[in-house]
Amino acid sequence: MAVAKRSRAESKADSSAKNIKDSVDQIRLLERQVAESKTHLNNIVTLLQFCENDSPKVVHAAIHALFRVFSPMLSRGELQRPKKGAAEDSKATVTLWLRDNYVQYLNRTCEILNLPEAGLQIPALKILLDLVKLESNYLSGLSGCHHFANDLYHRIVDALLNCTNMSQPLLNEFTEKYFGFYDDLRFYFLKDAATIITTALGTPSKKDAKSPQNKKQKLSNRAAPEKLSLLLENSFAIMETLKTMPTEAKELDEFWTGNPDPNGGKKDYTGETFGFSDDEEDDAVEDLTKDTSATHVKRHPLLTLFNHKRVFSDCWIAILRLPFTTVIYKKTLLIVHKRIIPHLPQPTVLMDFLTDSYNAGGAVSLLALKGLFVLITEHNLDYPDFFKKLYMLFDRNLMHVKYRARFFSQVDIFLSSPLLPAQLVAAFIKRMSRLSLSSPPASIVIIIPFIYNLLKRHPTCMQLIHGKADGEKNDLYNHTEDDPMKCHALQSSLWELQTLQNHFAPNVSTLAKIFNEQFTKPSYNLEDFLDHTYATMFKNEVTKKRKGDAALAVEPPKGLFVMDDESLKLDEQEKSLVVPGWEAWVF
Repeated sequence: MAVAKRSRAESKADSSAKNIKDSVDQIRLLERQVAESKTHLNNIVTLLQFCENDSPKVVHAAIHALFRVFSPMLSRGELQRPKKGAAEDSKATVTLWLRDNYVQYLNRTCEILNLPEAGLQIPALKILLDLVKLESNYLSGLSGCHHFANDLYHRIVDALLNCTNMSQPLLNEFTEKYFGFYDDLRFYFLKDAATIITTALGTPSKKDAKSPQNKKQKLSNRAAPEKLSLLLENSFAIMETLKTMPTEAKELDEFWTGNPDPNGGKKDYTGETFGFSDDEEDDAVEDLTKDTSATHVKRHPLLTLFNHKRVFSDCWIAILRLPFTTVIYKKTLLIVHKRIIPHLPQPTVLMDFLTDSYNAGGAVSLLALKGLFVLITEHNLDYPDFFKKLYMLFDRNLMHVKYRARFFSQVDIFLSSPLLPAQLVAAFIKRMSRLSLSSPPASIVIIIPFIYNLLKRHPTCMQLIHGKADGEKNDLYNHTEDDPMKCHALQSSLWELQTLQNHFAPNVSTLAKIFNEQFTKPSYNLEDFLDHTYATMFKNEVTKKRKGDAALAVEPPKGLFVMDDESLKLDEQEKSLVVPGWEAWVF
């Protein structure tokens, strides 16, 4: 019986494989006939039907066959929309029919990006981007100046951002080979992504910005929460991979569709699409440059660094308007100071985002610190309560969070200026000292060298070491006060550090004794203490080289809780019930 079932399954598999092979052979035949004679153009419809097949192998063969059919037509201009006056011509009718089938092919190839099969997603992406290059080259040759087929590329960007099956191979293929390498593909992705997200949010476009809209209209135009969540996930996954941006105009030298050359004797840039855009109005490329030079030459936006920064800013601002998840919120704050702020034409546009994040409290506030500090120090942001909020972040929870090491390394930078008031620095020193009493050893070994460096940097605070307070009862420091300038830290002492000298952890107690010596040692390198955990401390103790054997008892003990018979005072019957080694316990 089992043999019969297995034979039926094998025969079914063989039949399916034969059907796939027959379909692939038929696709090759149809493609060959179209290439040989235009009388077989109707084969394109059959090839389009094969693109809907359930077999990935058949779909793979069909989309590549159609690419080889349409590529020569694109290069010869046979898919260009005819003029209105020639619409009734038989040749124009065939052109319109071919163009309709070409559009169906593009739509189906974009849909393949949404399939769960990575083996189809990557070839479909390559085909679509190759078609972008072919269309762009044809438009450039037709007009005599550089053009980018953004009408097609916009569809690709929309398919990627709305992809429900964004596989890691597809993401890596697009970001590593295209988005992160070619300046034109990155530029138009940023531009198109900002437009797509803005439209999904129900925000009016630049053309419709002047027209009044009530709240009901805006809400009706807003996409569903599920779509907004998908846009956020995919757009951030792509933008997160963008680790570098051009910082000088001469770095704009890699282009997928050719290098635009304004001084090559060609015509000025016009932005027309010559019949390759499906829209009546030409919106394929928007010139973002306002040239005020004497020649008034209209340069292509790809050649100006400011335009790249502008679309980068527009894209990130659009993403920040989406409803963030906690995970993406934290990831954004982790990269904002290195990958976002340096490439914005106006970094102060992130002021509200960072200040709201800083005021949120918890781990979000810790992550917003660096970005906000960059705006304050490098872009003249006025935030008078910065140190007050920073002081309030020091609580017991801080010593247990994941980003503790990152936080302390940043606070070390914030308090590095010798011009800070002594009362402010003393408040931070006292706050950390008090927290050290209830912190794990891994946190204390960060606090002690941190305080030591602050005392070396601000000698006025040295009076804390010689203060009269020897406990919480006679300590004038008010640890419940949120304002560091009003907590009376300078009138206190560092009795907490003296307490740490008796800590159970030898690393902590030894490190705390540094305050009993003269301050002649150089400042500590805080980076050496940021990675300490219970695991590292245990490993250091286990691997430590010892001078001799550990001291042991002269006589080995007989048990943990041993007492002699005289101390027990038990009769013979009670002695029989006593467990050896546990005489001190009464059960």
